[in-house]
Amino acid sequence: MARLPLEIQSHIFLCVDSYRNPPNSNPKPNHQSPPMLFLAVCQLWRGIALSIPNLWASLWIDLVARRPSHFELCELWLKSARSLPLSITLHGSLQLDQIVEDFLAQYSHQFQSLTLRVLRNNVMRPWFTWKISEGSLSSLKTLSIEPVHFHAFYGNIGEWLGILRTAPGLSYCKMVNTFNQEEQEANILPSQPLMLASLECMHLGERGALNLQGDMGSNSLAILQYLTLPALKILTLSEPDIADEAFLSFFSSSSPPLESLEMTLPHQAPWPDTIVSRFLRLVPMLTMLDLSAALRYHELDLFLPFVDILGSSSEVLPHLRAIVFHTDTAVTIHYSSVLSMLRFRFTLCPTRLELFELRFGEFVYPDYTHNLQNDLPNEEVRVGLQQLVRDGLKIHIGRTENLL
Repeated sequence: MARLPLEIQSHIFLCVDSYRNPPNSNPKPNHQSPPMLFLAVCQLWRGIALSIPNLWASLWIDLVARRPSHFELCELWLKSARSLPLSITLHGSLQLDQIVEDFLAQYSHQFQSLTLRVLRNNVMRPWFTWKISEGSLSSLKTLSIEPVHFHAFYGNIGEWLGILRTAPGLSYCKMVNTFNQEEQEANILPSQPLMLASLECMHLGERGALNLQGDMGSNSLAILQYLTLPALKILTLSEPDIADEAFLSFFSSSSPPLESLEMTLPHQAPWPDTIVSRFLRLVPMLTMLDLSAALRYHELDLFLPFVDILGSSSEVLPHLRAIVFHTDTAVTIHYSSVLSMLRFRFTLCPTRLELFELRFGEFVYPDYTHNLQNDLPNEEVRVGLQQLVRDGLKIHIGRTENLL
């Protein structure tokens, strides 16, 4: 090692570190694992490790134990990163004591990526005490808020907005299983929506998640009522839990150049055609539409309003290239309407549809089973679909392991 050039030494250390600490996973400080392990081998290795700031630019900080030795170790770690942008995971409660707040404040201006893995709060009480000053997260580009073990977590919209307000350069935001207290404090809610001019990608929950508080991957959409996102290109939404007009108002005021939308459709009160039509006309740049619906709750085809509108006007989503439907069962799917829509989008629209997928059986309900054969289109529709495939349209219908 001593005879190798510094560049080679550094590359070896970084490769070992990346092997032990997978991508998108910030390392936990541990004397038995890289990069801390390098410090204990010999003086040469210690010197090499401390001369590579990239080794120390990501860190998992445990807010549960709150041992002074842990934060001393974290401080040594982050000092070794020097002035590099930091990727940080905070694991635990955000009811912070002064020592932890001071520690975070010292480095918050370097945070480029921040993941909050928040422990469940079982009582309705003020839980957020991290006082972030205006602009203290000025370097932040990526923010993820993911309560541990997918438990529903209750906060306050004003507190979420408080974080976003201090990160004007944010480009990616993900919130999963976060819900709002029923009583909001009016004095911390903005009178005007908060504009995040650089935010291009937002995930509020995960595709396919019904908005049942505690359901894996769901999330409240209430925060959209207080945001304006004029640069938004990629959006994932769990089932809407806000009024239709409030939902549409977000898209109307933001006018985002949205290209990709993944969304779970309401299962308790299906959208009428008028709402669907207004919604689709508010996102004219969309190229990818991915919808999920729990059809077992209805005798209706929740996708049908979208199918009818997309199959009747080329002015609606004129740039659309891919349509994906996910559901628990396709028994109620109007396949003849789907076929008409696909023919229209593939042959009569200026931008040809390139892909259609209908995937079912992906929702896991132990008390619910059905015959796969009942989900498949009849012979006449199959012939029409197969003709479109021969003409160049990619079509997949069925379960993941058994596509038509």
